[in-house]
Amino acid sequence: MKLKTHYKGKEYMKKRFGYKNAYNGRLFLLSWIAYFSTYICRLNFSAVMPELLGSGAFTQSETAAVSSAFFICYGAGQLFSGVLCDKISARLLIFAGVLFSGLSNLFIFLFSESYTALLVLWALNGIAQSLVWAPILKLAGDYYNEGEKVKFGVDISTTVPLGTLASYGVSLVTLLFAEWRYVFAVCGALVIIAAVYWFIGTSGMKKIPKVENRMDEAIQTAPTAVSGKKLVKILLISGTAALMIPIAIQGTLKDSVTQWIPTFLEGNYNMGTSLSLLLTMVLPVINVTGAYLAKALNKKLKNELATSAAFFGIAAAFLILLMTAGTKIAVLALICMAGITNSMFAINVMLITMVPLHFSKYGRTGTVGGLLNAVAYIGCGLLNMGAGAILETDDGWRALFILWLALAAAAAIITILCVKPWKKFTQAQD
Repeated sequence: MKLKTHYKGKEYMKKRFGYKNAYNGRLFLLSWIAYFSTYICRLNFSAVMPELLGSGAFTQSETAAVSSAFFICYGAGQLFSGVLCDKISARLLIFAGVLFSGLSNLFIFLFSESYTALLVLWALNGIAQSLVWAPILKLAGDYYNEGEKVKFGVDISTTVPLGTLASYGVSLVTLLFAEWRYVFAVCGALVIIAAVYWFIGTSGMKKIPKVENRMDEAIQTAPTAVSGKKLVKILLISGTAALMIPIAIQGTLKDSVTQWIPTFLEGNYNMGTSLSLLLTMVLPVINVTGAYLAKALNKKLKNELATSAAFFGIAAAFLILLMTAGTKIAVLALICMAGITNSMFAINVMLITMVPLHFSKYGRTGTVGGLLNAVAYIGCGLLNMGAGAILETDDGWRALFILWLALAAAAAIITILCVKPWKKFTQAQD
């Protein structure tokens, strides 16, 4: 890989981010900014949901449908982009994804009064953002050694909570001065700037990624991708195929819970939109620790699936507490939801980031990363449509919490069953 070499502070970049050389440090920074920016144009819809519902222009079922359109299109797009980035320029895919995500938000600002326009444009936003994650994993698989892949995987995962915090923060500040549709204009503009920064910063990157001779590193080329038939066999033998259900559940609990928190706080405790968003912003701050908690536990267990099963159990415990006492006390409800989302974030690091990196030796990091992320978001999208309908029943939030608890328990059981085949698979790679 050859990034621009005429930028300043190469030694600073190397020391600041802890990578072996300045090139890897710069690639991490650019990748971090690119993926971080997508969250600004992803969770801003969740931030304005209380305003949409309060205006009477949209029902809970309609807002759930818009949200689900994003998740389903994002997930389906992952299948496409995962395969595509193993064949063409990952750099250009990332640029296109970030750019069109920003543009779709600007168009929502222009056509905000139309439910159909909102539904279509938010779905297009999902398609655009699906072009970002798998290509980033592809670059990590091609450009970093085994030790740095783990570091990159944990470090890049901090974009999720910090991007969430940024999205809610930008939305909150915008809502203090303007109506909800301006949130999409501001967020869209910021993400377009990030797209331009990625494009300029990576302008020296070669079209076909490979590890080149850098200082003391030997020349290597990226591994040739195995056939689709062999990949399916590997997915089955390793237990990765069976992980599709837990991954879909993880996606549901991570994104659906995050999305509905502002609405829950406003509806159950009569909080205004600004206060509910302010309190919700506490969660991403806590969730930053999820990646490092997962890394610490996995260092002891030495198995990403065993680590994930443990966090599914922790999430189930917080859901029980939320059902029994959290619905009466706002602070306790916030603590429980922080525990749930923190656990899901830890699992996300293990299953969505670290598991695909084990397939780099087969030349299929992007394909597997896209597949697993697709399952997470398609599952979330389908279940999220049901969430909107459940909330309009008499049981409302309690019924939804029971559903989430059942899903967490099922995911823990299935993940435990996959621990042994995954251990055998990873040991065979050593």
